[in-house]
Amino acid sequence: MFCGEQALGNPCGVVFLDEWLDSSKLLDITQSLSQPVTSFIVKNILGYSIRWFSNTAEINLCGHGSLGAAAAILERTGEERVLLQSKYGDIEITQQDSFYQMELPAWTPEFIHHGIDYQALNIDPIEVYATRDLVLVVESEQAVRDFIPNHAWFEKFADYHALIVTAQSDTYEYVLRYFAPRIGIPEDLATGSAQCSLAPYWFSKLGANNLNVRQLSSAGGVFEVSLKDESTIRLSAQVTKRKV
Repeated sequence: MFCGEQALGNPCGVVFLDEWLDSSKLLDITQSLSQPVTSFIVKNILGYSIRWFSNTAEINLCGHGSLGAAAAILERTGEERVLLQSKYGDIEITQQDSFYQMELPAWTPEFIHHGIDYQALNIDPIEVYATRDLVLVVESEQAVRDFIPNHAWFEKFADYHALIVTAQSDTYEYVLRYFAPRIGIPEDLATGSAQCSLAPYWFSKLGANNLNVRQLSSAGGVFEVSLKDESTIRLSAQVTKRKV
């Protein structure tokens, strides 16, 4: 998921169920598949219910897991649209040629001006804000690449799901890295849900409603994001499917 010519993207497992199993059983299956994330889906009247698991815990919203699940469903059904329902909101995904497009919530940033010590991170952010995630905005793409995470530092901030470091790259592009050690993902390879935190900020900062995104992980991830309305973003990306 979220792959391209120079980006391998982020793999996920997809498991179709007839009915929901206990969470402990879902976690056992996830660990046996050994993917960064496994998506579990159960068909319902409107579409499919979905839950996402890392190898250590359930996740509250996963973009690449949703994209992988949708690609598997649409390949089975031959349709071009699917609705995924979760207790964290609905996700509609459509297929357009080799691209998949999904709608995700746009999270409003709440800026933080004091109370966080960055010395242990060896980083000097130019802005800091919070959504579900804690976001550090730095001056350059190189600063994002050079960032060395201190997971012990991040454990102090239990209110946040993940830490994101981001910067503007080209005129209509931003880059990121994403760290979620609390759910067993020291650094994610390509993160759709991160754009819920980042896209609204960069739309406003860059004065644009359509942006290209690159995730600077070891595998690399690429996205296109656009503004649908004040509460919704659209994310477009490519998917490579593999059956096991």
